Amino acid sequence: MARYRTSRGLSKRIRIFIFSDGKTEINYFDLKKKDLPRNRNLSVELIPTNIKSAVKSVNYIKRYFSRNDYGLNQNDRVFCVFDMDTADNEDLRRAITKMPGYMHLIISNPDFEFWFLLHYEYYQERLANREPIEKLRKHERAYEKPNVIEIYSSLKEKEAFAIQNAQRLSFYHTRIGHDLYSTAANPFTNVDEAISFINNHCQT
Repeated sequence: MARYRTSRGLSKRIRIFIFSDGKTEINYFDLKKKDLPRNRNLSVELIPTNIKSAVKSVNYIKRYFSRNDYGLNQNDRVFCVFDMDTADNEDLRRAITKMPGYMHLIISNPDFEFWFLLHYEYYQERLANREPIEKLRKHERAYEKPNVIEIYSSLKEKEAFAIQNAQRLSFYHTRIGHDLYSTAANPFTNVDEAISFINNHCQT
């Protein structure tokens, strides 16, 4: 079982592990990784899971770290990234109860393209599956899932605006009593949390 190192052996090196079932997510974070300034104290590892269930994803990640002695410490982050269009509330609830302390859930409701959409506009009206893609194409006609490279420069330029919009939307759902980790919080994404963590540590 993966455990944190004690403070005496704590390394300044920060390791970020991003697990996702989606090709779009992996492609996006790979471009983000390549865009980071060179820093030997920061590493980002991307692990595709090909698992369309939140609880099965959590179990997979737990097995991954139990098989590999990474010696996780308090600086490290493990992000489990998936879309709500393949999950339901019961699946999500069970996943959260099984999550160890080192794991952080990153969700997009209904899908990852909603995170892209927030780079161009703030939006809080309920969305059906694939509707974020349709709305995104009003801004980026060239977008074709799962390829992100054609629009990445634009996403990079507008990243701060997307983070602001995601935080605003989180506040909106919290204010009206929605559980952020449920189908009720539609639309919603907390991809900004992973991006902000990466940005805050890439210069350290």
